[in-house]
Amino acid sequence: MYIDKEKQQELFAKYNTPKHVQRHCDEVARVAVVIAERLKDKGIQINVDELRGAALVHDVLRTEKDHDKLGAEVLMNMNLPHEAELVRRHMTYHPFNHADRFKEIDILCLADRLVKEDCYVGLDERMQYLIDKPGKTPERTERILKAKAHTQEIIDELEEVLGLTLDELCHKDVK
Repeated sequence: MYIDKEKQQELFAKYNTPKHVQRHCDEVARVAVVIAERLKDKGIQINVDELRGAALVHDVLRTEKDHDKLGAEVLMNMNLPHEAELVRRHMTYHPFNHADRFKEIDILCLADRLVKEDCYVGLDERMQYLIDKPGKTPERTERILKAKAHTQEIIDELEEVLGLTLDELCHKDVK
């Protein structure tokens, strides 16, 4: 069993997930699946159904402290250990695997770093959004910029493997 849209909606209702968070989860799932399917076309083994399911609910409890751990507990209680692990690690995952060895966790974390609210925006805009959020400190900015640099290296690798840019692949108007 994997999480589908029906199960996603049940979880959102049960945990009162705000609509803007629901839209964010939908867009992260869309971007993750687009990347995963292209990688599969390149011969990389990815469980797209598992990835889609985890992405659809990765922020189901985003309004709670430790939403990653709490979301993972919900999925463990549903007997979905792989999805639970993806949700548990999506906030703290580092470093990424090399692009030719990407796993579901790499794709989920990358997609989450490329989506601002409910729109694919790419790395620069998403990281600037995080830097500018309330509570800005030099330490947080430095941590975000370090993560951005590492993520950009992975994106460069990934785009070489994919044969096109993530912008070309992930914008909704690109078929």
